[in-house]
Amino acid sequence: MIGKVCPRGQDVAGLIRYLYGPGRREEHTDPHIIAGYRTAADLEPPLRVNGTRDFRRLVGLLRLPHDALGTWGYAKPVWHCSMRAAPEDRLLSDAEWAHVARDVMHRTGLCPHGDEDDAVRWIAIRHGPDHIHLVAMLARQDRTRPRVVNERYRVRDACLTGEERYGLRSTAPADRTATRRPTRAETGKAARQHRDEPPRITLRCHVSTAAASAASTGEFFAWLDQARAMRVAVSFALACGNEEGDLDFRARCRSRSTAFRYPAISLVTAW
Repeated sequence: MIGKVCPRGQDVAGLIRYLYGPGRREEHTDPHIIAGYRTAADLEPPLRVNGTRDFRRLVGLLRLPHDALGTWGYAKPVWHCSMRAAPEDRLLSDAEWAHVARDVMHRTGLCPHGDEDDAVRWIAIRHGPDHIHLVAMLARQDRTRPRVVNERYRVRDACLTGEERYGLRSTAPADRTATRRPTRAETGKAARQHRDEPPRITLRCHVSTAAASAASTGEFFAWLDQARAMRVAVSFALACGNEEGDLDFRARCRSRSTAFRYPAISLVTAW
């Protein structure tokens, strides 16, 4: 199970309309609320005579604590998190997804168990067989702002708990040791430039190969000299204020403003 905390936004009404809509590729099916700060049935948007949804009451309920804060509220108060199970996992029921959603809200501190009357207002929408969306307004009902710290790691903890509880595919914990993946912008630009991979991956491959193959600093930079065809620029300097004299190493693709910093200790262990 994977949880992704999206960048915060301002338009909760627009987000809800999108989640209840057909999607960009008609992938949204049977959208409905499965959990929230109240019962799902009480929060479900009613149908109009023409078959469309009336979101005005739901949006008003979610926005009320934020509007009460006035100028003290966050400029971007809309918190959005998507949760997705692996394709090979069994189909979770609405009740099971609802339990996962409540666990996420509890672990992030946005809506701890037993504090529903004073915590933030939130809903969980399911519009597909394998994923849900959590939407919350970052304003507590006791007229204070919630403290949101490292919520991505708390979401990851909830995913691991859900995997164990429901027998889903096991994924790696968020121990902050994974390499940084290319962003969507980097991947898109690489495709437009007809590259096989983003420059971030190319540079990491060259530097990792050089560090593993070289037996000295001279050999390390000699290996990198062979990558001149890929326009790789290298610079290094002794880090200031460090008794061990760590090396501040950077590799950069000259045609792209993507840089990577490798502490000297990681290069020493590779040698």
